[in-house]
Amino acid sequence: MPIDKRRESKLIAVICADVSGAGDADVGRLRPALERLNQLFAPAVAEPFSATGAGLVDGALADPAQAPLCISVLRESLAPLQLRAGVGIGTVEHVRDAATDGRDVYSVARRALKLAVRDDCLCRYLGTGDAGDVLLGALCRLVAPLIRTRTQKQWEAIAAYRELGSQRDVAERLGVTRQSVGDRLTAGHRRAVEEADAAVATYLSYFRRQHFTP
Repeated sequence: MPIDKRRESKLIAVICADVSGAGDADVGRLRPALERLNQLFAPAVAEPFSATGAGLVDGALADPAQAPLCISVLRESLAPLQLRAGVGIGTVEHVRDAATDGRDVYSVARRALKLAVRDDCLCRYLGTGDAGDVLLGALCRLVAPLIRTRTQKQWEAIAAYRELGSQRDVAERLGVTRQSVGDRLTAGHRRAVEEADAAVATYLSYFRRQHFTP
């Protein structure tokens, strides 16, 4: 499906992700997870997310500010598999364009993913300028250890809480006490990770308004 160039903003975010350590059985989980992602983010999807082979995923969002939440939702859907993501921020005119000498948005996202792998980080953003890339990279490095230490039970509670919105409902679904749910959410650093996602989203919204709003 081609990028929709009729969007209000010409700025998009391309996400390239790698599900590290995924075996053949694990790769089978990608399809339903990506279908759910495309449904949840349908208003913002510029190019649907799909598996490109060997545990690799890519897709594009017409609203770059949705990228942090999109990555977190996919991460929660695939846990405890480790998801590493590179995000390229750029214009619709430079999409999968070989003539741009690697400056097209997909190439930027792939470079971001390579940097995340090199630096042993879970996410990296490129395309917001030197200062913006450094700032977003620092946020990603700070939050990565909080994500890595989550247990399977914490992942389950966090994913259920995002879907249901209350500890009572999560407790009923998981068959545990409300206190247990609260403990898992706290130990999994749910609030800190969500605040980091919100900070990245706020910066990306600011960047789009400053540089790409008519």
